[in-house]
Amino acid sequence: MWDGRQVGGRYLLREPLGDGGMSVVWRAEDTVLGREVAVKVLSADVSADPEALGRMYAEARAAASLRHDNVVEVYDYGETEIDGVPMPYVVMELVGGRPLSALLRAGALSWQVAVVIGAQVAAALAAAHDRGVVHRDVKPANVMVHSGGVKLVDFGISAAVGELEADSGQILGTPAYLAPERLAGGMVRPATDVYALGLLLYLMLAGRMPWNASTTTQMLKAHRYREPAPLPEIAGLPDEVVDLVRHCLDKAPAQRPAAIAAVRVLRRAAGLPPSTLITGLPPSTLRTGLEEREATAPVTGPPTVRARKIPHLPVRHRIAVGGALLAAAATTAVIYWPGGPRPEPAAAAPALTCRVTYTTQITSAGEAETAVTVANTGSGAVDGWTLSFRLPGEQKLLRGSDVTWRQTGDLVEASGAALAPGAATSASFDASYRTTVMLPASFTVNDVVCGAEMSVQAPPTSAPSSAPPAATGTEPQAPAPAPAAEPGPAAVPEPAAKPEPAGKKPTDKKPGKPAGKKPA
Repeated sequence: MWDGRQVGGRYLLREPLGDGGMSVVWRAEDTVLGREVAVKVLSADVSADPEALGRMYAEARAAASLRHDNVVEVYDYGETEIDGVPMPYVVMELVGGRPLSALLRAGALSWQVAVVIGAQVAAALAAAHDRGVVHRDVKPANVMVHSGGVKLVDFGISAAVGELEADSGQILGTPAYLAPERLAGGMVRPATDVYALGLLLYLMLAGRMPWNASTTTQMLKAHRYREPAPLPEIAGLPDEVVDLVRHCLDKAPAQRPAAIAAVRVLRRAAGLPPSTLITGLPPSTLRTGLEEREATAPVTGPPTVRARKIPHLPVRHRIAVGGALLAAAATTAVIYWPGGPRPEPAAAAPALTCRVTYTTQITSAGEAETAVTVANTGSGAVDGWTLSFRLPGEQKLLRGSDVTWRQTGDLVEASGAALAPGAATSASFDASYRTTVMLPASFTVNDVVCGAEMSVQAPPTSAPSSAPPAATGTEPQAPAPAPAAEPGPAAVPEPAAKPEPAGKKPTDKKPGKPAGKKPA
């Protein structure tokens, strides 16, 4: 074993916390700063796999780009040699507590606790989607519940919005939580995380999954073809939470809410102050009675089994909680929310509803033109409107027409005049990009989340060989019993899978860069 080994000249490996098929997570000591950290090291038997190297580097980059209280923090990435074998590693915060999967072994949680945990998971996803990152493996094992709240961990198979779903001919993910559209390939989209969030909420509230499926094949068929069973009657559970779960589990990505819309619903149900979970303020303090002896868990949750192939299916302030929350620890928990007494229920949702059509045409290497249509689908007139969305991937607004356009950082806003009920207005803008065109995660008009349909189209004529590859397809989006053992990430072959590129040994490399193919 590697006990007592030092990596990166400063991280002293103390003890393994989780040992899966693809990586090992260690409790380690940062000898420079004198603190405990978690160090994730790629397993020796896959260290020569360029795809595995690339995924670990992508995980570090994705998580490091997010600064949110509900997302595990990444401190460092590097590469070292152990017994002559090159090993990439990721250094992360050491998260105390236990995975949500452990808490769920005792059955359903109280609905108050479920919406609090769900709100924080949704907030983490909203932060990731806002940066153009899709997690793609949201499940109880990757949600850590600790004395400070909730942390979403393990971005090991995350991808950028707009990337092609299965570049290597396989789809990575956990079968029990795979959104149906992922089985058909296409573009990576935030709606897939929202589907998994819906399953997470259902499992916390009902203590079981919305269908009986014990094998991988049964799970995948259920995602594609079976409607989820309605939630059981739960005393006191707000109707809007029931509706949220139902919409999150819609087979059509276009009918699912954006993660930020789920945050708002769950926040209201939990009685949280308006700024909580949106601005990244401390979300909660979870008093378990174990603060002084709280077990520390690996930030990647329990050991993960090696990815395996799955047959492809055809397209077709104060809340007191019962002991069920931490029954596994034989204790009772209380969640304290900062900011005073519970506020009155929020006013009814605004009458405004909207829909955005967003079509990008790549015009040349490094530039693209986007046509945008904003429709007022509500029953009331809008005196003036402002469309807001974020352009990921270092895209820069060059010029706009028809309405007033502006960009601040990655936030783009377009303002127009009145819109009558049922009316729509069109505008366009040109933007530059560096490597590939990436789609926004969501759209709002006057702070109301809109339904959306998005697509990226390649140039009408052959592009120069130097032009970056473009994702092509349609990206729809809209506002709006558990397996005995949770399967690890699995690989699902696409219908016409391309042969895997021949693997090659890692070459000498500088710290901070993967030996394998670097993800876009």
